[in-house]
Amino acid sequence: MTSPKESGTPGTITAGYWLVVAGAVLWVLAAVFQFANKQVLIDQVKSTTTDGKLTPEMIESTATAIVVAVLVGSVVLAGLAVWFAGKVKGGLKKSRTGLMITVLLNLFFQMIGNGLAVVPALIAMSGLVLFYFRQSTEYLTQREQLA
Repeated sequence: MTSPKESGTPGTITAGYWLVVAGAVLWVLAAVFQFANKQVLIDQVKSTTTDGKLTPEMIESTATAIVVAVLVGSVVLAGLAVWFAGKVKGGLKKSRTGLMITVLLNLFFQMIGNGLAVVPALIAMSGLVLFYFRQSTEYLTQREQLA
């Protein structure tokens, strides 16, 4: 840890980075959990459907496609979020915008596809908020002027 008088990365940047990383890891784990429990989802849809046009094969293929799409989307968005957070931690102020877009897309994506991952998305969002605190903004502006 650096003292406030020493120059270094502020605590808000470091904490924000780790919150984004933790949120991304947790939302990927939520997608893996959903993928692992795919059969529970399929069984529940089969037992509650009243539409005679839906065959068990249609339900299984659709559920599989959705669960795989959520898993792939979660991994891609987690990778982007961690990459943008690393860029912000390195002092690139413009990456906050990319991170914000990525985290908001993920929040929307998870609300539709995987309700278990909404809380991890909000954890990542809290890390993003720390990147906009005054200490973080001053540090990033200073780093931008040095470059």
